[in-house]
Amino acid sequence: MEYLIILISVFLICAVAKWRLKLQLFRSLKEALTVIGSLFIIGSVWDSFSIFRGYWVFNKEFFVGITIGLMPLEEYLFMLVIPFMTLVVYRIARR
Repeated sequence: MEYLIILISVFLICAVAKWRLKLQLFRSLKEALTVIGSLFIIGSVWDSFSIFRGYWVFNKEFFVGITIGLMPLEEYLFMLVIPFMTLVVYRIARR
């Protein structure tokens, strides 16, 4: 649960910053879906392979218990929230 709370907090902080500063992260919806979708797929495949090979495991006590494939739900959310956070921070820094 702790990991989910952190992810939600990071997302909300970045969403508020994006809204308040009127940041434009992408030129179009197509570009946004392509970038975020590509990062999501690459990250999910990478993580799933690493878990399958035993390179790392997730401690179940820190997650809500919903698993899709080999990964907890929070890890999929990580693949969406962290690129969003990175883009928001990058756009703020570029100002």
